[in-house]
Amino acid sequence: MNFMFLLAQDDPINRFIIPPRNIDFKDCIKSITAYDYSINRAKEIIDTVKEVNKILFDKKGIITKQFNCVKSIEDPWQTIEYDNKGRIKTIFRKNNDKISLFAEQFFNDFSEYPDSLNIYRGEKGKTEQYINTFNGKLLVKQEFYTQDTLRHYNTYQYDKKSRLLIESFINTKNGWGIVIGKSITGGKDEKTLNSNDYTTYGYSKSKDTMVITKTKFTPKHTYKEITKKLKSENFIIEIKEEYDNNYFEKSTFTYTSKDSISNNIFYYNNKREISRYYKTITTPNSQIGNWNSEVNKEKESTQTINIEIILDKFNNWTKKTYLSDNIITRIITREIEYYCH
Repeated sequence: MNFMFLLAQDDPINRFIIPPRNIDFKDCIKSITAYDYSINRAKEIIDTVKEVNKILFDKKGIITKQFNCVKSIEDPWQTIEYDNKGRIKTIFRKNNDKISLFAEQFFNDFSEYPDSLNIYRGEKGKTEQYINTFNGKLLVKQEFYTQDTLRHYNTYQYDKKSRLLIESFINTKNGWGIVIGKSITGGKDEKTLNSNDYTTYGYSKSKDTMVITKTKFTPKHTYKEITKKLKSENFIIEIKEEYDNNYFEKSTFTYTSKDSISNNIFYYNNKREISRYYKTITTPNSQIGNWNSEVNKEKESTQTINIEIILDKFNNWTKKTYLSDNIITRIITREIEYYCH
């Protein structure tokens, strides 16, 4: 039951991308084009295509390019290119009916994090930039610039096992805050900077269970997350508790096995009593949900969604139909290209 439970810093590029979906596959896939349809229940007809995504892979199964579209794969609003390690190199977006460079990352050979990230908005050229500093292979500092002016930066400290210990957010004199105009102050404009926050991480182990405590300190609040994780060959159990100034707000219990995922979310009142909950069990062919979203509501709500799946001759799915009370609510179809067939 040995496993690594590592924490990673937030990667700014993730603010601008849609994580690839519906790309699970077997065998030597060359590309997957997924069409996600929404259903108009009142008219019981398929609406226009809600979303189209095409993903290209190399022969090792690493993503090389992603096209994000609304109606047609011929008209993407965003194109993402990856390097040979699956890291995002560039993002192109449509702007005034023209495709232009939106984001670009520059990498070293040893880290998943780039040396720098440039953001371009329209015809303005580079408007934002992130610059990373490393100590060996560890990211120790990340600076954020707009119009070539340093606004704020984060620093990262690690223990002897290269686990993140302290993450600090530091504002500069040109950083973000609130400006009060002289018409209110009676004198000159006054700027109050956002606070300098920091987050600490603690690690422990109880038998085969790994425990990580993440605590974020702000001037008015202390947010704490306690995550417990147990992993075996047959299942993974993860329990997360969330606190705000020692007020127990929320707990999440997730049980993952080979063929199903059970996810239970509980919210609490100031007496640490459950005020509402959401429970789901997901299998390859169904999604079952039970919830009580109102305090003191006696009867819970429930919904069962059945999933009909069509496979191709290589055992990859090409169509999933979602039905609730025998009414179609969603259809996802996939066009798959192969290297070796």
